[in-house]
Amino acid sequence: MFLALNKTTLNCAIKEWVNQDLPILKYIVKSTTAALLALSICMYFNLEMPQTSVFTVFIVMQPFSGLVYSKSFYRLVGTTIGTIMAFILVGAFIQDRVSFTLFFALWIGLCAAVGFMSRNFMSYGFVLSGYTIALVTMPIMQRLQDVFTFGIDRLAEVIIGLLCSSFISEILFPQKLSQTLQKTEKRKFNLLIKSLSNNENIFNFEKESINYAKDILGTDSLRINSNFETGMKKSNRLYYKRLNSEFMHISTTFFSLKNIINNNINNAIFVNSIKSIYLVLEDCLKKFSDEQQTVQTINNLVLELKSSKKTTLLKIKEEKQKISHDDFELLHDFNSICYLITRIESELIEYCNTYLNFISNDSKIKKLEDFSQNLKFSTHSDNILISLMITRGAIALILMMAFWMISGWKYAPFAVIPAVANTLLLSTAPNPVGATKNFLIGTTIALFITPIYNFYIIPMFVNDLITFCIFLTPILAFISLLMILPGKNLIGFGFLLIFINTCAIYTHYNMTFVSFADMCIATILGLIISGFSFILIDFASNVWIEARVKRTLNLQINKSIKEKLALQRVKLESGSFDLLQRYSAIGRLDTKSNNTIFRWVLSTLELGKAIINIRRKSSLFSKRRPPQIHKILTLIKKYFDFKNKKSKKEQLEKIKHHIEEFEHIHLNSANDQILLKDIYMNFSIIYSIIKNREFLPIKGEIKCT
Repeated sequence: MFLALNKTTLNCAIKEWVNQDLPILKYIVKSTTAALLALSICMYFNLEMPQTSVFTVFIVMQPFSGLVYSKSFYRLVGTTIGTIMAFILVGAFIQDRVSFTLFFALWIGLCAAVGFMSRNFMSYGFVLSGYTIALVTMPIMQRLQDVFTFGIDRLAEVIIGLLCSSFISEILFPQKLSQTLQKTEKRKFNLLIKSLSNNENIFNFEKESINYAKDILGTDSLRINSNFETGMKKSNRLYYKRLNSEFMHISTTFFSLKNIINNNINNAIFVNSIKSIYLVLEDCLKKFSDEQQTVQTINNLVLELKSSKKTTLLKIKEEKQKISHDDFELLHDFNSICYLITRIESELIEYCNTYLNFISNDSKIKKLEDFSQNLKFSTHSDNILISLMITRGAIALILMMAFWMISGWKYAPFAVIPAVANTLLLSTAPNPVGATKNFLIGTTIALFITPIYNFYIIPMFVNDLITFCIFLTPILAFISLLMILPGKNLIGFGFLLIFINTCAIYTHYNMTFVSFADMCIATILGLIISGFSFILIDFASNVWIEARVKRTLNLQINKSIKEKLALQRVKLESGSFDLLQRYSAIGRLDTKSNNTIFRWVLSTLELGKAIINIRRKSSLFSKRRPPQIHKILTLIKKYFDFKNKKSKKEQLEKIKHHIEEFEHIHLNSANDQILLKDIYMNFSIIYSIIKNREFLPIKGEIKCT
């Protein structure tokens, strides 16, 4: 038994090492090898600053090949655009430092704005094109006439770093995003089945809600970056997009269902009635929650879901007879909840069918290629946040340039690079001040290690390129370790910044203690100025963020009433989830505020979807649509426009009255009558949501006196 226990423990330990520690070791080997290869090539061609190539390797190196290719592509584009812009600015203002600084600040603002509106590595590419001007011009401010030669050399060094990273990533322990995407879809499928098969996730209102936003946005990011990999089937790319869209639909319906049930949390009889209806779906899913995801299993699940949906409809009829038809509030909540339960069953059937086709390598998705290509995920941008980014970047640049012009210090331009780069790169970080502190921790460590290399190891032991690479290997491996460890990557980046910029990584040894000290002081000064810019220009408090979210969500409701309908549901949902992640990232939101915003987003999603459905259905009438539809939608819009609580209460009563009237409309056409019923159900959902003020993003409300 002892031997068996030891064997089991050993197997678990090996499995844990393979899954957690081995990927880190692979990354260290890949990063260090790529950096040494880039360094060797630069020195072979006698380029002036080989450290640029080494720095590039560490910036773009990622565990997965697709991420390396994606980031390399956008770094190349950003560096090229920034270098060309540097040539233009120097050519136009070589004798006018003030004009150069002002136009440089404008360029930084433009790149920061476009970068903030972009996502994934595209955002990094635009931000990089902003501060590349500093990388190309600041080191040669005393000899700007050489800017073209210097800039082309820097571009060549960057390209060498990118090629080495991509080459090593492809041939040494290659990891494909396609494999990760498959595992992610499998995990999401299991998460959905298990969460829906436990009614506690819906009926236990004190239990914290599962936040699917990270899965939705994370999968979309992986899918986009996987486009840079070869070997993935086109049909699989379409499936990933379709599956993520359908997963998003189910998750929003799930939370809408929970929120409306919460309206009647104190009515035990009503809640038990709803629970008995939901039990049909729960029992169906429990049979498959622990099953392996085989084609046969998923096919059986689809058949069971179709059968359970019929049973659910019968159960709804049975339970509806117990509801008092004189209680408008309770009846509408019952109708809304039952509609959402049947909708989530339909969405589950559709999602399972898509997943079934995906795991069975069915090519049916190609028939829907045009539709899938149009499933473009929307993003959210806030003009105020963009303005803050522009202001911070411009102020950091102007302060450091002014310091250089006033002081005349030779190394002052070198402080501009970390000041501008750090300010732009960390503007969307959850805690930019804390990130800057981690940068400084890394630079402090490097201040002790770099002199050992500069003034002892390199002059004493390095004789040629081979010995240089041998002695650099331990420190490059250490940097790689810091860059891959969770929570330590910014410390590693700070260490990298000092070591690469101040270490004597040149073809010919040329380093003095004075120049080393000046470079270190300039780098640290730039980071400090960047940190202060985040402290002085930061309005992202809980109250401010909540106010901005309220405003944005109210605009979304108005757009869902006014804008075109084509594929608007995907745009509405993805934009809302992106908004949630964006504001959670840039602010100091506590758990309560984050949960509040999450509920607001979900309520807005359901309101928007209901409005979209109403508008779609109302366009299908054989004759002119009933005028009450437009009237109720107008009342809903006005409800969110009013700021006075009394006015809102009166408006809610009007909405209730018109919905009651709408219920009794009858049309001659059977198809038109079915459309009326569907529209009425969506109005019921809207009323059930807006009557619970706790879940509404009501902006600028004032109390009536």
